[in-house]
Amino acid sequence: MSDARPFSHIAFFGTVKDCLPDAEFRALAKQLSAAAQAGPSPSLVVALASELLGRDPLRLPDWVDTDTRYLVVLDVPEQAILRLASRLRLHKPDQRLQVCRDASVVKRLVIALERPAPWEGILDAYVLEDSLVVVLGDMSVRQFPFGKLPKVRRFEPAVARQFEIDSAGSYLHWPDGEVHMGPSQMLQAVDPVYLSEVEIRRYQMENVSQALLDMRHDRRLKQTEIPGLSERHVRRLEKEKVRLTVEAASKFADAFELTLSEFLDELSGLHRCPGPPGSRRSHTPPRRGGASSRASL
Repeated sequence: MSDARPFSHIAFFGTVKDCLPDAEFRALAKQLSAAAQAGPSPSLVVALASELLGRDPLRLPDWVDTDTRYLVVLDVPEQAILRLASRLRLHKPDQRLQVCRDASVVKRLVIALERPAPWEGILDAYVLEDSLVVVLGDMSVRQFPFGKLPKVRRFEPAVARQFEIDSAGSYLHWPDGEVHMGPSQMLQAVDPVYLSEVEIRRYQMENVSQALLDMRHDRRLKQTEIPGLSERHVRRLEKEKVRLTVEAASKFADAFELTLSEFLDELSGLHRCPGPPGSRRSHTPPRRGGASSRASL
């Protein structure tokens, strides 16, 4: 899961900052390293493979733990990189370690972490069998079958594999077909639930709570009439005690006889145009199969 601050600590380790194009980017990297955040978020180490694998490897920061992730620039023979997981004591390297051959990944990371939503940046991308694997700016790894990507799926396999990463990490570009695709387009094509979760996390809790209350009142449903959610949980959601999740959103959508996408569209509209606290809209949207006659709580 992505959010606006995906890492509690960041270390641009050793001389990896030399991969950044100018002093402005190096200053941004320093600011990112200095910005600490309390909470359970994982941390991130960005380093050159040579400085992690050398005879006298640099000492990792004190905060490195089992949740720390690593973004490593490959600047040693590929055979040597096999020793990296052991050196870093990673029991699940596929989940915590990304090795990139392109040193400009450091620049793309800095840009991604300066975005309001880091997942909207692309760090790295490569082909695995018939899928496109993309490392997003929050270090999440997503796999997109070529057959599900609009426009790209019409390419011959050889053409689909010939893409470029935008220098700022905003999109992938297929020159032969003049196709550009950003993370949002790719995620929407293959995983609308993931995109829904990101969208939910963008909403302010206060307006989401009020919007949920308004939507339930509009349908004349009681707090006990959201199948799959207890009355207590519905009440806590409507009183800003807990945050809305995709799972809970799906339960509301089912109760309101909406798809998850339709539910989020309506929630988004209410969230962006909230009325005064405690206010309710005057109209009652029809439910599928006719309006409900159940009394409002």
